[in-house]
Amino acid sequence: MERVEVWRGAHGDPVPLFGPLPGVRLGDTLAYEFRLPDSFEPWPGGTLLERVFVLLDLGVSMSVPAWRSHRGTDRDRSGPTTWYVDLVHVSTAGDSITVRDLYADVLVPTDGRHQRLLDLDEFAGAIEAGQLDVATAVDGLRRWQRFLDLHLHADRDPPGTWTDFPPRRLHALAAVPAPLGPIVTAPG
Repeated sequence: MERVEVWRGAHGDPVPLFGPLPGVRLGDTLAYEFRLPDSFEPWPGGTLLERVFVLLDLGVSMSVPAWRSHRGTDRDRSGPTTWYVDLVHVSTAGDSITVRDLYADVLVPTDGRHQRLLDLDEFAGAIEAGQLDVATAVDGLRRWQRFLDLHLHADRDPPGTWTDFPPRRLHALAAVPAPLGPIVTAPG
């Protein structure tokens, strides 16, 4: 396991991005943390420290959001065990990793409800507006399908259980005690 620093942002965000955030890397898997601002309300008994996992080879990040509500958005229906999965673009330079969101998301409840794919319209809109080049978009869609096949449904007709979700390779990084390093609070 190696210590790394992580920078986080959306595709097209100007530099500097949010960071550096403390992270640990184990092979092709990364975990990093940040604290949500006080405008968020955590789940009962929880904290505002959010741990995010990134499957570096697939360019997919995922977390179980630490917050229950924020400025009128209530996550009671999602519940505290629903994973939020993002398609991301990852770049690495030494012990620094940059993670940029690429629009497409999927909510994955672990209580038997179906997953919910989100924001493909934003992905298409970014391509149409010239904000997302075709090569990055094509690469992202191929990685996204690979993630879906490897971790949610390997067969054409989905079975009653996930193929490998949450991914087994997250277990070692999930077991690392929090905080991973100095706590950095996200801007409000």
